[in-house]
Amino acid sequence: FILSPLPCCLNYSQQALVQMKNWFIRFPTILQACESVIEMLRGQYAHCFGCYSEAAFHYIEAARLTENKSMQAICQVYAAVSYICIGDAESSSQALDLIGPVYRMMDSFVGVREKTGVLFAYGLLLMKQHDLQEARNRLAKGLQLTHNHLGNLQLVAQYLTILGSLALALHDTVQAREILRSSLTLAKKLYDVPTQIWVLSVLTTLYQELGERGNEMENIDYQRKKMDDLQKRLADALSSIHHIELIDKVKLQVQQFHEVDIKRAIAGPSMSINLDIPESIGLSAPLPGSSTSRLVDLDIGRLGKRKI
Repeated sequence: FILSPLPCCLNYSQQALVQMKNWFIRFPTILQACESVIEMLRGQYAHCFGCYSEAAFHYIEAARLTENKSMQAICQVYAAVSYICIGDAESSSQALDLIGPVYRMMDSFVGVREKTGVLFAYGLLLMKQHDLQEARNRLAKGLQLTHNHLGNLQLVAQYLTILGSLALALHDTVQAREILRSSLTLAKKLYDVPTQIWVLSVLTTLYQELGERGNEMENIDYQRKKMDDLQKRLADALSSIHHIELIDKVKLQVQQFHEVDIKRAIAGPSMSINLDIPESIGLSAPLPGSSTSRLVDLDIGRLGKRKI
């Protein structure tokens, strides 16, 4: 789904996300508005590795941390998709609780990003509930909006894949073949390996249903190669020491100095170094208890450990 970075970019995505996280921990006040975005990206990263429960946790946290209605809606949709991917009844119920409010207010959004996202998630949920015809209607509408107004080709490929799956479930094998081939072509152009694997798995089912043994075996072999390719791309990111800290269900923590540590630093050797500046320059030695130290003392009381 649109939630996840393409695997060819995973190492870069991981490094960038770690850097963003470190910046936020160091400058929490200046970067406070970025906190929600960082949590959303942690959700995307977790979803890409199939850690759906962790992804949903970070998406929900991202929605909680922002007052922007559009951002809240997107994060709720993302969390719903992660819950749907978990696959059990409880998770599907949680997905419905998240999608329902956004779907009801869908027409209030000015842009189409929220609409295309919620239509995809709602269509996916309807498929899980075996309401195939209604799912097809929602997904067809979402595909039209995405193609005409959004220009997100990765999402177009995924819409096509799920519509191809629906056509197959409705025993429309002619349309299923046509749609899935279009989706596979687009996914190849985007180097979107997960979507390619998804399409190939559905095509295998199609060939099995049609009794096309040759196409089935050829398809399975190609799918196996793509799976090996994907695992190689994931391996480096999985072996990183930062992988667990990014996906773990832990909120961002900002560590700040305690009052004693700050006073010790203020009174440290660097404050008493004699720079031996000539008096002719006009700089007098600083007096004890200067206004700067008083200002620092005033701010010390405001500092402490802040958990977000």
